[in-house]
Amino acid sequence: MASFPRYEDSLSHDQFGKSRLPIFIVEKQMMRNYRLHYHNFAELSLVVEGTGTEIINGKPFRFSRGTVSLLLPHHIHEIHLDRAPVHKYNCMFDIQLLFSSPSDRKFANFLLQTGQKLPSQYKLDEEQTVLLQTWFEAMKLEYESEFFAKETSLRSKLMEGLVFITRTLHTGVEQESPAVQTQSNFMLLLQYVHIHYNEELSLTSIAEHFSWNASYVSRLFKQHLGQTFIQHLHELRVDRAASLLVTTKMDIVDIAVEVGFDHVKTMRRAFKKLKNATPKLYRDSYRSAEQTKRLEG
Repeated sequence: MASFPRYEDSLSHDQFGKSRLPIFIVEKQMMRNYRLHYHNFAELSLVVEGTGTEIINGKPFRFSRGTVSLLLPHHIHEIHLDRAPVHKYNCMFDIQLLFSSPSDRKFANFLLQTGQKLPSQYKLDEEQTVLLQTWFEAMKLEYESEFFAKETSLRSKLMEGLVFITRTLHTGVEQESPAVQTQSNFMLLLQYVHIHYNEELSLTSIAEHFSWNASYVSRLFKQHLGQTFIQHLHELRVDRAASLLVTTKMDIVDIAVEVGFDHVKTMRRAFKKLKNATPKLYRDSYRSAEQTKRLEG
């Protein structure tokens, strides 16, 4: 049977819902390994105690006290503990929170490079670890409170924490110059496509939105992702379709419409190419694996 990454819907997490913001914070003692999975939220975590290996998008990273991981939506990862327990803080949030304020967009676009030009994992020294642990504790206290302006405070603290970890990079974060304008344009383009992927999109419509030329938009995708616009768009839509297949009972035709495909046949072709399975087989395989897991448990 094919092995598929497990989709974990952050909205169903038992810690979600203590704030009107799409965010949750949890402190936990990890007692077991976590199989290959992904989710629709970004995730920031700090290891307080314990060791093991985290595999992020196929690359293994050792973790120990002071290890910080930052994952974007749909990044695939799994966790293997050397021994239980591992003490860890997690903050999961909708990536769109980073774009709520126009003044934050440059930094938010910078963070979208995580896993490519930016690391998915940071190693803090002891002083930095204590400071970030204090930050997590303050976030958790705020999250579980009923304080006035709680949501405003949470978003402000979130940005503070993200700035803190990126400033630990030796290269710094204030390196943009006119020579890298193309990179800035690409990050704007990527943000737009990730927000509007389930709408009717084309090179022409995107070019008109940015007042660019369609051939320039096409070159940006090839230069920075090594794939065409359509290839990347299909990846986004198929990833979302896979999520809906394993977390809902929606009909496959309805899922195709929901994620932006103009016809279910188009989705089936794209799905088979990217997942090596039809949507129906993908759903059936996941349910079969879940049933086997329950029986074995």
